[in-house]
Amino acid sequence: MKHVLVALLAVTVATPVISIPVPSDAQVLVGSGAARRTAPRRPRLSEAELDRLTQAEDTVFEIDARMETIQTAAEEAGGLTAEQQTEIDALTQRREEAQRIIDRLEAKRNR
Repeated sequence: MKHVLVALLAVTVATPVISIPVPSDAQVLVGSGAARRTAPRRPRLSEAELDRLTQAEDTVFEIDARMETIQTAAEEAGGLTAEQQTEIDALTQRREEAQRIIDRLEAKRNR
């Protein structure tokens, strides 16, 4: 009987301690007083900026439609006339300006 108790005591002492973390322990390990980090708020566009964004998007849409109409007419006529080319150049410039506004406001909104 003495040998059984000694063997049981030796096994008990040799067994590693197993601990199961409890959520409250995890909070202590992380730090209960630690400041919580939140993602910084994205800047909101003002009403005026939202209006400019919508107007610029509408302008791009209208210019694309007009340029497509001119291209279709040019294909049917066999090529662009000087007037059509001038108009396409002007429309392209206006479209690039509107697209820059869109890009700038979208970049601000997505910061």
